[in-house]
Amino acid sequence: MSHLKERKEKNCLNCQTTVVGRYCHVCGQENLEPKETVWHLVQHFFNDITHFDGKFFSTVKLLLRKPGFLSAEYIAGRRMSYLNPIRMYVFTSAFFFIILFSLKKPEDMVKSNTDRSLAQLEQILKAEQVALPHADEEDRKDLQKEMRKLSTEINAIRKQYSDTATRKFNEAQLSALVIGDVTDSLKDPDLTPAGKAALAATLGTDDDEKGGTSLWGLNAGDYKTVEDYESAERKLPDSLRDGWLKHKAMDQLITATEEYHQDKRRYKERLLENIMHSFPKILFWSLPFFALILNVLYFRHKKFFYVSHGIFAIHVYCATFLLLLVSILLTALSGWLNWGWFNVVTDLLQFVLWFYIMIYLYKAMRGFYKQRRAKTFLKYFIACSVAFVVNLILFLIFLLLSFVYV
Repeated sequence: MSHLKERKEKNCLNCQTTVVGRYCHVCGQENLEPKETVWHLVQHFFNDITHFDGKFFSTVKLLLRKPGFLSAEYIAGRRMSYLNPIRMYVFTSAFFFIILFSLKKPEDMVKSNTDRSLAQLEQILKAEQVALPHADEEDRKDLQKEMRKLSTEINAIRKQYSDTATRKFNEAQLSALVIGDVTDSLKDPDLTPAGKAALAATLGTDDDEKGGTSLWGLNAGDYKTVEDYESAERKLPDSLRDGWLKHKAMDQLITATEEYHQDKRRYKERLLENIMHSFPKILFWSLPFFALILNVLYFRHKKFFYVSHGIFAIHVYCATFLLLLVSILLTALSGWLNWGWFNVVTDLLQFVLWFYIMIYLYKAMRGFYKQRRAKTFLKYFIACSVAFVVNLILFLIFLLLSFVYV
């Protein structure tokens, strides 16, 4: 209900019908003074999205405290007292991913994975030295190559910044340090020819780069640009040319390889951004599949239709979004404050939250479908297992699309 003043006149401003009470019985418009303030417009905005006039909070309270109750109320036709499930899904999913993407940015994730201090590099080197004796022949070669690279970077940092360096270095900075260190060492007149060859080799191209970049079982080979590949294809007879699908894949692989070598950091950021923004789409597409799984599990219950299972799935997804949002905010708050006692409290709350997330679907199925515990638990296990496979398939599909459209 609006907080605007009710009009003394009883004619509806929308359809001119005589109004009995506060609302027009013909068009439903509230008989209020038409003049509005900025605050009234703000209230309308939130009311139209979430029914923030109390309906949203009461719905969330019941959603989290009584799993399955809202779905049962909706199927029974008692709907006016609660927020519409579709509207609630749109709002909670949008709010959840806005918060998630604002806290987890691709550039920060790439930075945290690539920027390393001297102490971190030394720690990685020690771990690889421990793992080397236990690795097989193929892995041992990769480890030895990585250890040589780490040793060169560590020595370059020590010469430039001493053993007490605490700053972090990205890949480009480490490469510049190594090049400078090797260049200075090559000028040493006492250096043997074998030593010069070994130092010069550190500035060479890796074997993997010489052989081209591989992806999806394809190899870019010696093609530097898409034009080179297209030109080579045109010179071949029709019978030897790549098929349409392989042709498109090779075009994308060469483009991705070219962009990756031009700016590795930006390429990784774009790839991570594509993958992160795939999650809302994955969950959106998984929802009808989840409803279908429930429809199969409860096919003998004639009072439940596919839409009934869909409403139930929407409520489960909304509850999961809200619980995960609380968990994410607690993690962020714990990182910002970094208080010892507060971290202990948040760890306990996180345990409770994740335990409740795990059992929420079971409790919701019990509350909505009203079956015995053993039968509900069996169907809960089957639903979770099949849903996991469906989500994994969707994730792989969108992961492939993330590579294609990076």
